[in-house]
Amino acid sequence: MTRNLSRRDFLKSSGFFAAAMALSACQPSADISNDIAEGSLPELAPAPDLASVPPTNEALLLHTLKRISFSVTPTMLARAREIGLDAYIEEQLFPEKDVNSEIETYIKKTFKTLNMTPTARFELERFGQPIQEMIGATLVRQWRSSSQFYEVMVDFWSNHFNIFLPKNLCRVLKADDDRDVIRANAFGKFYDLLSASAHSPAMLVYLDQASSNKGAPNENYARELLELHTVGVNGGYNHEDISELARALTGWSVTNFRDKRREAGQFVFRAQVHDDGQKQVLGTVVPAGGGQKDGERIIEMLSQHPQTAEFISTKLARRFVVDNPPTSLISKLSQVFSESEGDTREMMRVLLKSDEFKASLGQKFKRPIEFFISAMRVTDAKIKRTPRALTNHLRQMGQTPFFWSPPTGYPDYADWWTTTSGILNRWNFALALTKGEVQGVEVDLQAFVEDAASAQDVVDLLSIRFLGEKLPDNARDILIDYAGTDIEKTLPEIAGLILGSPHFQVR
Repeated sequence: MTRNLSRRDFLKSSGFFAAAMALSACQPSADISNDIAEGSLPELAPAPDLASVPPTNEALLLHTLKRISFSVTPTMLARAREIGLDAYIEEQLFPEKDVNSEIETYIKKTFKTLNMTPTARFELERFGQPIQEMIGATLVRQWRSSSQFYEVMVDFWSNHFNIFLPKNLCRVLKADDDRDVIRANAFGKFYDLLSASAHSPAMLVYLDQASSNKGAPNENYARELLELHTVGVNGGYNHEDISELARALTGWSVTNFRDKRREAGQFVFRAQVHDDGQKQVLGTVVPAGGGQKDGERIIEMLSQHPQTAEFISTKLARRFVVDNPPTSLISKLSQVFSESEGDTREMMRVLLKSDEFKASLGQKFKRPIEFFISAMRVTDAKIKRTPRALTNHLRQMGQTPFFWSPPTGYPDYADWWTTTSGILNRWNFALALTKGEVQGVEVDLQAFVEDAASAQDVVDLLSIRFLGEKLPDNARDILIDYAGTDIEKTLPEIAGLILGSPHFQVR
């Protein structure tokens, strides 16, 4: 006589993997489907079909906080509820300088190379120390900073003006770029950010501009300045525009480490190797004899170009709204860009209040860095040593900060990240974290479920802590079944299942 297995019997006999597969088949509320067992991975709804029904006030608050942070913590949620969503956004748009003084003090003490000169970093006995500390400081800020919106924008612009940290001298120059270019202008106007990047020694070295001269103009930076930093690949330029821009930028270089007369690793204009003839880029004529002003004139023109407005607006909409942003939103943002000289704060105010944003609940998939940091934040993980070992987990998931070698920056759409191996690496990290197996990190799950009297309570308390809300009934039932009666034993696995579930993958 055969006996039909109940769902509980099946899950108990099959273990964690079966529970993970069952949970993966449960869809989040925003039409993101997951079925790892069948190899069908998350697909996001196309932008033109965004739902027209706005979320409730509480759902909108949680949705907004998820998009402007690396993860919502109880402290964030309480603050936003206390002062209201609009006031919270404004507070995040203008973070107080001393609000993260404790974090910055820790970073200054722990990551000493960040405030060194390029020469001092260059002379370090440990070749890779500046690389390790640049990554470590970035992770700590994303993880612990209360200025979460600022850190999200820093990540956005770092990706837009991507620099591959291990390339040549970028390892000793990127810290200055991070401080003086990206962080100094994360909420500023686009021209200031673009100009700072164009004068950044790290950028000029990364894209081979530092060695460009009138005898052999290097077109790498000129090409990426047009294609990736301003007007975009469909911006209406041709190869002649690239060549002319490369001529305009000849002589833009970096002081080298053998020159004892000047501080190494600084921007320098070398007039003797500059092509001082007339140029023309995208219809803008640059008269002969302008010297360094040739490049600066073109940079100013590009910062105000209508195609730049559209390109930057599209990237912001893709980062904060949906992979395929609707033209209606891009048009709104482009207009704000043009009217405000590319003021990031003004653009983000319009974006976050738009109907398109409100309708995009759940339609962005976390990239590995967002999954990683959000898991650490919601579990209130404690670092017991420098987070260097953590980068191994990020490397396995495919997104170590500043380690994307092409100038495009890390991809910002779900299809790139929703591979079977990518999803399994997330499950592995989630379980390792909740079971206390991540080197140098401690998590106290018991603190989150002290008031639990049943498996239902455990699942609900962890769901609210990790997701900001209870799981839907189908996913909730799976976890309750898996928990059984030995809650203390299954607690780490329940927590890991929630972190690895489709519901935690959306932002």
